[in-house]
Amino acid sequence: MSTKNWLCAYAITRNRPALDIGESPRLIGYRDLGVVVAAASPARFDRIDTLDPVDGALAELAREHDAVVRAVFRHEPVLPLRFGTVLDGEAAAVRLLEAGYEQARSCLDEVDGHREWGVRVRHAEPAATSRPDATGLTGTQYLVRRRERLKAIQRGRDEVLAAAGRLEEALRRHASDSIGRARPHGVLVNTAYLVETGREAAFHAEFEWFARELRAAGATVETSGPWPPYSFTDVELGAADG
Repeated sequence: MSTKNWLCAYAITRNRPALDIGESPRLIGYRDLGVVVAAASPARFDRIDTLDPVDGALAELAREHDAVVRAVFRHEPVLPLRFGTVLDGEAAAVRLLEAGYEQARSCLDEVDGHREWGVRVRHAEPAATSRPDATGLTGTQYLVRRRERLKAIQRGRDEVLAAAGRLEEALRRHASDSIGRARPHGVLVNTAYLVETGREAAFHAEFEWFARELRAAGATVETSGPWPPYSFTDVELGAADG
């Protein structure tokens, strides 16, 4: 691949000549689809340390990628491409669209008029290994108190899990699709929802109703978004950079 022709590819969208995204990035079209691209500077990629999770150059490029996707998303439905997608010139961009035309067109229709929202539920349980105060207790009394403590911790966890399940069930009724994400330690729910804009008010009203129950049980509940549909547009478009 010749670096002089490199194009960063951000998203696939509708091929609208009047789409206002400025001179750079720009739209390369094929039939009724277009791919949003901008000239890539190899020197910027050379500065990236892929082994450093807090690399400043990498974070800057990721923010730029997201900003372009969001700018297009304000006007048209988008299929965000993976960060770091690079094409070898305009011909490769056209081949990208040609190779995945039917799938991309269908996926655009599915996400049109929708936005992505994230919901996360965390619950910090008391440490089960901590010991109750044994002052003045016999050995039997201590063991009884410890068992009661462990049962209380489990009851609290069961209550939060049940409430979280009710929350997810309710939110799915207002979403066109949902997908679970990785759950770090202490995270009980980490789900992305694809919600039609006309149903967002009902989605958030349902969220607030069940969030009160979860917070009363000691959980932390939060939403994020709205986002372009990053979690719902993993389209396999094939190789197009030859």
